[in-house]
Amino acid sequence: MRLKRLSEIQSSKDIFGDCSAISCGVFCPTFGVSVCAPLIQDGAVLIVGTPECTWYAKNSSIYHAIDPGWDRFYCCAMEEQDITFGENGAIIKAICDIAAESDIHCIFLASTCVPEIIGDDLEAIAKAGEKLSGIPVLPVRIAHYDHKCNEFGVAVSRTLESLGSLMEAQPKQPKTVNLLGRNFHSAVDGSLRDTELVKLLQTHGIAIQRILPDRCSTSELKKAPSVALNIVTNEVGRELAYYMEKHFGIPYVLFEPSFDLDYIRAGYDKLQKCLGISMEQELCGRKREAKAAIHNGRRLLQGKSFINGGRPPDAFEAAEFLAEMGMKPLLIHAYRLCENSSKRIEKILQRGWNPYVNYVANPEGAAALTEELAPDIYIGHGDAERLIDRGIKQIEMLLPPGKLGYEAIVYAVSALTGVGRREFI
Repeated sequence: MRLKRLSEIQSSKDIFGDCSAISCGVFCPTFGVSVCAPLIQDGAVLIVGTPECTWYAKNSSIYHAIDPGWDRFYCCAMEEQDITFGENGAIIKAICDIAAESDIHCIFLASTCVPEIIGDDLEAIAKAGEKLSGIPVLPVRIAHYDHKCNEFGVAVSRTLESLGSLMEAQPKQPKTVNLLGRNFHSAVDGSLRDTELVKLLQTHGIAIQRILPDRCSTSELKKAPSVALNIVTNEVGRELAYYMEKHFGIPYVLFEPSFDLDYIRAGYDKLQKCLGISMEQELCGRKREAKAAIHNGRRLLQGKSFINGGRPPDAFEAAEFLAEMGMKPLLIHAYRLCENSSKRIEKILQRGWNPYVNYVANPEGAAALTEELAPDIYIGHGDAERLIDRGIKQIEMLLPPGKLGYEAIVYAVSALTGVGRREFI
């Protein structure tokens, strides 16, 4: 099995698994559109691509979306002749047919690899379709062959950014915010609405006007620029935040899930300044709680080994946090390097650890390595029964969507120590 050690990771291309082909990510980018776009309740989705691509997209929407919107999800499957000679007007006809439904007020036109490779100009088709149908058509380019949309998170980001064209300038309402970021799996793993961040803001009179992505209508999206501030709670919301700052003058603050006490503190400081509020009393208490959790966790987890899966937050940040708790990283499953990954990697190496790094969408290799390395704890997706048989404890997710701020640290430490309590204490 070809794998590199952490010290050899210089770029995202150094993160790979068994297969020599470059993967498009854990999920095809169409997955990102499928779980995000149907949340616009009066919007339709039109996926253009080969039958395999459009089937996968539709299937993703049905089985994984919070709101599948199957009656508003359409597939424009290309036949061999279309691939050779182009789409020949079929997409525009499909747009007009969908727009004939009176309850459809916008259409997401999502391209895939083949139409992009053969040169079908989806943006031009969207403009023509919009003119003929009379409703907004939002092109979302998600082909990954050009290495610019190589995972579903990028597709979510582009879907969110496309919503900007539906928005209109509004009078600003003080003490209101939008949350822009990831809110997937919220039905089972908690929602952004349940987080420490939202509860603190609401306690101090700040209203949450819109969470994106989440269920809403095009008329509600038009009013999204009325807020005083956008808070980016996941990197998938950054491009829309940039768009809204550029076109509507709305500032934004990054406040993503993190185990870094300084990052969390700095984020809260910016929010207090931008919103003109003081949450100092509550924040001091929350920070003390997080520090106490780290202190107690270090005592229980010192010397225990782990394999870290590629779930939020950034795999290298999570591994650095666990290494600081005295734990030994054996293997890190990662997607790619983020802007702070190099700093995280350096800190892990300084502690004397040099674990393997495996691309996250490499389940067979991950299973084989897990048995070989025999960690105390496995964090992420895995064969639960197989792990139990080998005496390995498993945590599915170290940081679910419903934890943001200092509570994320408290939750993660609790999950780790709770899993190991019978053996570790």
